[in-house]
Amino acid sequence: MKYDFDKVLDRKQGNCRKWSNDVIKEKFGLGETAIPMDLADIDFECSPAIKDAIVKRASVGDYSYTYINNDFYNAVIDWNKRRFNVDIEKEWIKLTFGTVSTLHYIVQAYTKEGEGVLINTPAYDPFAEAVENNNRKLYCSPLKLVNNRYYLDFEDMEEIMKNENIKVFIFCSPQNPSGRVWTKDEIYRLAELCLKYNVLLVCDEIHRDIVFNRKDFISLWNAHPSIHEKSIVCVSPNKGFNLGGLKTSYVVIKNKEVRETLLSRLKSNSITSPNVFAVPAIIAAYNESEEWLDQMTSYVEENFKLVSKFFEENIPKAKVMDSESSFLAWIDVREIFDNEEEMKKFFIKANLTMVVGSYFVQDGEGFVRINIGCPRSVLEEALSRIKKTYEEIYN
Repeated sequence: MKYDFDKVLDRKQGNCRKWSNDVIKEKFGLGETAIPMDLADIDFECSPAIKDAIVKRASVGDYSYTYINNDFYNAVIDWNKRRFNVDIEKEWIKLTFGTVSTLHYIVQAYTKEGEGVLINTPAYDPFAEAVENNNRKLYCSPLKLVNNRYYLDFEDMEEIMKNENIKVFIFCSPQNPSGRVWTKDEIYRLAELCLKYNVLLVCDEIHRDIVFNRKDFISLWNAHPSIHEKSIVCVSPNKGFNLGGLKTSYVVIKNKEVRETLLSRLKSNSITSPNVFAVPAIIAAYNESEEWLDQMTSYVEENFKLVSKFFEENIPKAKVMDSESSFLAWIDVREIFDNEEEMKKFFIKANLTMVVGSYFVQDGEGFVRINIGCPRSVLEEALSRIKKTYEEIYN
């Protein structure tokens, strides 16, 4: 490989929340030797092109208010076409400085208090927070678990849309926490339901940059010929290029009426100038870092194979869900632990952090999510700790 993903980066130097001794102690009661596997970012040094772009911008010595230039729009348009075969235009793009906050603005813009928002569960908890924090009604359609793989329950979703006052559907593609990549047929059927019941489909595609077989991923607008008129696509380089601290998320909205509604909400909330380093970082990511991303994705895929093999050989009661994307392993541990408190104690004893399944709104109990987007030596040490702790407790 051209890039060294085995290099262990001291992320504590950068005041990284995931590796902060204070945060780890507060959240998990663990010390400086803990390996954090909870927060969804990667432990690799960023692409050299991104680093160079930020250093170059920093050297200017001016960090005042900035704006979004045409180089940004061209980079976004080219990336979406080249990488995902999605045709978009400049007017459809809006930098929104964080997907989580954007979901709040979307809920505020397109629903009224008491109206319904639908999600699939298990789901990233901020999906639910965006609904409930704004006094809207949350509806959950559980994913069907068949042979350790998730499927959409179209009958259940239609029943909810038909009988409840659903205005917005927040859909995760690829899915977090499982890494499931939905097929074109599945997305088409979902889009059909939203069009039938006049539901705005908000598609979170922030994990799409890390897909192990890129041909498997179908962006929302390529799955249905009409859904672009009744949808918002949330995009971010944060996961693929590890830019979470720069607030580089954006939305793509083709329908002018839908777009103006959100822009009005953003204006009322005074969402204005971007982070001074965000625009050059996105441009460098999309224009100069594709090879880096491809190699990082291959490295993470090998990490997944290592994790799956480890549990199969050492702790077969733990079932790692086959992932098609991202750097988050979703593991069924219901045959090992009677409850989540027992699970938490296990990982604390192993000196590791993780995310318990109940965090994902509902239908995740008995699962654990661990972040494996890290150098292999770090992952191997974490797995060694899991094995040692398991043998001490259960053997």
